[in-house]
Amino acid sequence: MRKAVTLVAACALVTGVAAAQMKVKPTAPAQNAPLSVQGAQQQPQPNLDAIRRISTSEALKLADRGEAVIVDIRSNESFTLGHIRGAYSIPGSQLIKRLRELPPGKMIITYCA
Repeated sequence: MRKAVTLVAACALVTGVAAAQMKVKPTAPAQNAPLSVQGAQQQPQPNLDAIRRISTSEALKLADRGEAVIVDIRSNESFTLGHIRGAYSIPGSQLIKRLRELPPGKMIITYCA
């Protein structure tokens, strides 16, 4: 009886380990089919045509006039090593979640160098 219980437990363990290591390829959505997730809010896609590059001097002028805020999107460690005076530190991976921390109605200028 003891051997039977040990054998069943060993089989269950081996099956569990094998199942955990099994790689299942996700099915690709049909082309041109809209993606939807029920119960989740979909983020609007940014209009990349509306994003423009500006020079450093123009960015600093806009920030000095109070028309823009400068956001350093590097890691916090890089920010502490040196940054533009008055810049906010919001790592790029957190930017969308933390946009409410920035003053409303101002141009947002991001940099990472």
